Amino acid sequence: MAGRTAYTRGAMMGSQRDEAEARLRATGLAGTELAIAATIRPVLAETLDGPVTSEAPPRPLPHITVDLRGSHPSSAVDPQTPGTADLEVRALIGEGGMGRVFLTRQHSLDRDVAVKTAKDGAPAAARQALLVEGRITGQLEHPSIVPVHALGLDAQGRPALVMKRIEGVAWDTLLSEPGHEGWDGWEGTPDDRLDGHLQILEQVCNAVHFAHGRGVVHRDLKPENVLIGRHGDVYVADWGIAARVGEDTGGRLCGTLGYMAPEMARGGVVDERTDVYLLGAVLHEVLTGELRHRAGSNVEALLRAQESTAAVYAETVPGELAELANRACHPDPTQRVADAKAFRRALRDHRVHQDSVRLTLRADERLEELERLLTTPEPDETQRRAVDDRIAEARFALDQALRSWPENEAALRARSRLEAHLAERRARAEALEALARERDPTLGTRQRAVALSVLAFFGVALMALAFSVDQRDVSPMETVTYGLGLSGLLIALVVALRRQVLRNEFSRQLVAMLFIAAALVLIPRVIALFVPMEMSAIFAQNAFALAGVGLMGGLTLLRWVAWVGVIMTAGGIAVLVVPDHALQLFGVATAASIVFAAVMAHRTADR
Repeated sequence: MAGRTAYTRGAMMGSQRDEAEARLRATGLAGTELAIAATIRPVLAETLDGPVTSEAPPRPLPHITVDLRGSHPSSAVDPQTPGTADLEVRALIGEGGMGRVFLTRQHSLDRDVAVKTAKDGAPAAARQALLVEGRITGQLEHPSIVPVHALGLDAQGRPALVMKRIEGVAWDTLLSEPGHEGWDGWEGTPDDRLDGHLQILEQVCNAVHFAHGRGVVHRDLKPENVLIGRHGDVYVADWGIAARVGEDTGGRLCGTLGYMAPEMARGGVVDERTDVYLLGAVLHEVLTGELRHRAGSNVEALLRAQESTAAVYAETVPGELAELANRACHPDPTQRVADAKAFRRALRDHRVHQDSVRLTLRADERLEELERLLTTPEPDETQRRAVDDRIAEARFALDQALRSWPENEAALRARSRLEAHLAERRARAEALEALARERDPTLGTRQRAVALSVLAFFGVALMALAFSVDQRDVSPMETVTYGLGLSGLLIALVVALRRQVLRNEFSRQLVAMLFIAAALVLIPRVIALFVPMEMSAIFAQNAFALAGVGLMGGLTLLRWVAWVGVIMTAGGIAVLVVPDHALQLFGVATAASIVFAAVMAHRTADR
């Protein structure tokens, strides 16, 4: 079964090759040297022998007086002895297989023009093609179609087409020479001319779309047939094998094998989508530097044109353009880009997208720099400014990239990366801000000052009480009672002012320090209820305990709290030195500490 399938496939391929060779023989190209870049013109003259519009057949062509003395190098024209002809050939501009183009001086209008004529001995098809080109181009008045000034017959009865002289170069020359002077004024560098080629192709699309609107299919679009003027003007030339939209070519082979659409290769109906295929083939050449149907023989090129398989492009080729070229060159015309205008729009979109891509690449570079900076454990001020700069630059580039191309997936991914870093940075900043709030000593200062003022008042009152009694008459239970009273007052103040004095971690630590101090005062007094202890020893322990709390508070909370520790240390030493007045000395030290703390709290609150 597999063998029969292979035999059938081989037979079909052999049949297609035989048919291709027969069609090429009809044009005189079978068995000849490789000519896949040359234009195959119809053998018969009736390809487009009528007008493009529905008007009556054209009148007989007028005779044009052309002085051909300058058409050969051996017959140079002396400017001092002009001939009687209005059109005087000065030099040969270009030459093809069937015709020549001459630089000609038009004396009546004192200007240079181009005159295209058929070669001596050229077949009727070549002359007919020149007539077709003149009639079609004359009806297609468009900035990117070479203007025709006149169409007639020279003295030998050959067609002569008088056109605007284009001072420039053919596009295929620019394709092969990226450093050519014809690129002056175009975007890009000799290392990258893609954008310039796309701009040229856009203008070709404009001309082709205009022609389609007039019912004309070019059928031979290729860089060789596009002229680039010295001022960036682009002209689609050589309309000699143009056909009507929807025309059935009747099996005749014409066009250029290297670019040919399948329906042209098979000799079927041609329409606007045929030219769309050719535009795709030209784009393929721009992207790869090779013909769409590159082959080792004319037959092989024709077969490739008939099959028109999708091309596989290198990774360096922009994906949008690769997809556009393959879609335009789809073997099924209904699957191609809708028309030349849509093709041009796709090119324009790509160019806009390329700006977006370049901006995205710039944003990616800034993001990579940002990510390296963010790995620094403890950035200095210069690094922090650099982080801010990279964020601003990346954000600006991505905003611009997405403004021109909202669907740019790379830019969307980059923006997600940036937003993730910004979110992480915001979260870190919020955490630092929250930590700063928790450690902020200025929050609740006024309420703390009020609470300490109340405590200072009672401290001074207790000090006064201590001077009014004899220390020997004070029992351990009374010291416990006073300590509990002061602790209760502290609790009442904290409860009353809890929303302010407990609003952050710093305030809570300060309140905790006060409760620790109260507890350290009560503990030895309670112990003294059960273990006999000198009153001076109790107050000395209280003083040194409060001194320790003050010194620790100075190290961890507020530096001025350390002075409380100093005051209480002095009070403890005084108690040890003068134990008989321990109660009074402790009262003085305690009252002085609380008053000092209240004053410092008020000073902080007033700042």
